[in-house]
Amino acid sequence: MFSKQYFVVLLLAYVANCEKSYLPPYIVPCEFKSDDFVDCVKNQIEIALPLFTLGIPEMDVPSIDPVHLKNIEILGNGLNLTFSEAKMHGLSQAKLTELKVQLSKGEGKFSLSFKSNMNLTAKYVADGKILILPIKGNGDALVDAQGVEVHIDSKLIHEKDSKGDHMKLATPKYRYTIERTVFDLKNLFNGNKQLAETTLQFANENWQQLMDELSPPAIKQIVKTVVKAINKFLSKVDIHEIIKGYTED
Repeated sequence: MFSKQYFVVLLLAYVANCEKSYLPPYIVPCEFKSDDFVDCVKNQIEIALPLFTLGIPEMDVPSIDPVHLKNIEILGNGLNLTFSEAKMHGLSQAKLTELKVQLSKGEGKFSLSFKSNMNLTAKYVADGKILILPIKGNGDALVDAQGVEVHIDSKLIHEKDSKGDHMKLATPKYRYTIERTVFDLKNLFNGNKQLAETTLQFANENWQQLMDELSPPAIKQIVKTVVKAINKFLSKVDIHEIIKGYTED
């Protein structure tokens, strides 16, 4: 016969299991007091980064490859160029290039750098001039940004709620570099192949000037999306579940 005592034991076990946060199988906790703590964290991020970008449904962490961008406009210097329905692809191929973690009482520091080739797909509308050459058209756009390296520096703060102790990235700052960019804009000059090829060749030879306008709003949105996803994950897991033996002392 099913006893009350047995029911209580099952209930307590169920509650204890529910209270424990879900962790993806590719994330293994690191030992806080060990000499190789930072190396362990770095190794975990290297393993997790391409998988993390695809999302963790069990933790309500969305996919960030692609990153959906708000409209991007380049207005001024005689050029009106707008990208809409924009998506940035490539974060799942990112490689970790640098990591610094400093945990301390109250507030720590977190620095993360990653590098990847990224492709922007969008609809475009262009009218005006790129430096000295006219440009006019609308249609599909592909912007191939090669060797994009993003550096994020952030405060690492502690928060407590009913579910435990959590870490959070706060007031992130960032910088970035791009090695090369190639533009492919379909339907320039209503399909005039000769004019289109001449303009695109000129645009690709002078890609830096265009990217000086295009990059800042795009990178800003990418960083915001990445930090939001990281904080979503951190809000779902207790510090002690991902860092064994963690203490603020």
